[in-house]
Amino acid sequence: MKRGRYATALRSVRFILVILAALLSGECAALPGSASPQLLENGEEPVSEYRDERIGDVLSADDAGQKRILPSKGPYIALVIDDFGFSRKMTAEFESLRLPVTWAILPFERFSGYTAERAKETGIPYIIHLPMGAKSDTARAEGMEGNVVDTGMSPEEIADVLLNAVEVLPDAVGVNNHRGSRATADEELMDSFMEILSGFSLFFLDSRTSASSAAYAKAVEKGVPALYSSVFLDHQADETFMETQFLRALALAKRRGWVVVIAHTRIATLQYLKKLEGALPDGYIFVSLPDLFHLLRIR
Repeated sequence: MKRGRYATALRSVRFILVILAALLSGECAALPGSASPQLLENGEEPVSEYRDERIGDVLSADDAGQKRILPSKGPYIALVIDDFGFSRKMTAEFESLRLPVTWAILPFERFSGYTAERAKETGIPYIIHLPMGAKSDTARAEGMEGNVVDTGMSPEEIADVLLNAVEVLPDAVGVNNHRGSRATADEELMDSFMEILSGFSLFFLDSRTSASSAAYAKAVEKGVPALYSSVFLDHQADETFMETQFLRALALAKRRGWVVVIAHTRIATLQYLKKLEGALPDGYIFVSLPDLFHLLRIR
């Protein structure tokens, strides 16, 4: 019983510290209402392809006031693998990749903690793949309070989700959104979320599951180190499709000097990436996501 009271007291102190840190960089606006988060499904929602490059680059660093200084070498490709935490077997399979990658681990799944330990032991950087509400979510998330960021949440609820996630994944270097087409498009929610996130030593990657995402722009506005993904490699489990997406990523990297690509913990994806290891394109450098932040001098 004493341990439970001490844990509760510690969480209260940590929450106050997070809120105070956020308030130092601006007033943390409360969100209206107190609707419960929505139930998430395991499947990914449809993604926006950003086929129009002008639209795809509308969230450029210069537009958002975040200057990037590109290094002399490159272009750079940062590959993020989403959806770790469901399977120990899949974790072991992806450990065998020689490509520099970053794991995005779901924080509230059966093997989340195990996967984080494996990443730490093998020297693979990982980020928190934080569940966020999607437009397709309709059912109330009974019993999932504290596990999903969604429209209608207060700053206190948002902070609680982040604290829960960090407790499970203590060595995470950043955060990206799992699904989130509704949550990331909610500017008021993202304003509060990034205000709270600025109190953590974590960067943010906007997965851009929606063309109307405000997450990256709000992160930069609140002083959170941030980047965004431009290509989903494998939302069709087909080698020809993945090759087309990879070539698209190469073109983006060549034009701007870098690109972030998101893939998923799927057997077809692993097979494609292993094949890619044996035939890497000349002139391109694969790096981890934290290394890309360092190379672009985003702090």
